[in-house]
Amino acid sequence: MDMDVRKKTILIYSPDLNFGFSMSMLLQDRFNVVTTTNVASLSELSAESRADLVLLDAIPTGSLVERIDTLKGVRPDLPVILFYVYEQKSAELEKRARAHVDSVFYKPLDVAAVSRRIQEILLPS
Repeated sequence: MDMDVRKKTILIYSPDLNFGFSMSMLLQDRFNVVTTTNVASLSELSAESRADLVLLDAIPTGSLVERIDTLKGVRPDLPVILFYVYEQKSAELEKRARAHVDSVFYKPLDVAAVSRRIQEILLPS
């Protein structure tokens, strides 16, 4: 293995501490993982941690779409995956969010599918 290759970093935002912890436990053996419950710190943390991927556990809202826009404005190549419990009333905002994220997964999560998608994004063969 090439020692110059740095371990990829995943930034996880979730207002649910347990979700962030669970995702961290799932991924920490293969990636550096940074978690936050503060959505306002996303841009700063993604820059500080040199994040290679952002996982967002949040229902699509206008302000979330704006935060994703801000992230993509600074780092257009930064992949973003969105997780949330599907609600019909969120359909229009999800459509807007999908224009800015790389994948959307509905809860309850299919952990194998999420792991495969993360692998495709960060460690393509």
